[in-house]
Amino acid sequence: MQNIPKRYADVKYEDVRQDIKASFESMKDTRRGIYIHGEVGTGKTHIMYALLKETEIKHKVVTLAKNTVELLRSIQSDFSRPWDQKMKEEDHVRDFKGLLFLDDVGVEKSTEWTLETFYLILNARYNDVLPTIFTSNLSPADLSEKWGDRIASRIIGSCDVFRLEGEDRRLINN
Repeated sequence: MQNIPKRYADVKYEDVRQDIKASFESMKDTRRGIYIHGEVGTGKTHIMYALLKETEIKHKVVTLAKNTVELLRSIQSDFSRPWDQKMKEEDHVRDFKGLLFLDDVGVEKSTEWTLETFYLILNARYNDVLPTIFTSNLSPADLSEKWGDRIASRIIGSCDVFRLEGEDRRLINN
């Protein structure tokens, strides 16, 4: 099973909104991903890990869950790896055929390298009709502004889009 952070160890699929569950449960047939967006603290990552647990426990699907910033930094930091050392899991993300979960899309700094790397990952999945589950603070319009129309079109065009609203749950629960 994926390494789920301690904070999300007790997440429950039952807590996921019904419309998101319906999209998730039809994913195998529709081949559409899920894009969950909303303000900070509205529960996007919580839902992502609940879907991840459900996928691995009930459906036995191979998954990979990564924070987008961590994923890009890991790929970049591996450039200094000697050529004969084994590649990290992140090096294979472009070729990963399981269900990919990407958290906090849009938090990363936009550079030519991050845009190109992110595009290569998304384009490979888009071309192979491989669903991806995304969380982001960015609306579809903001995603286009941040990443450009090419990336935003691939994400939004291949996903069911859900907006979460509400106050920052982290601040309310303190």
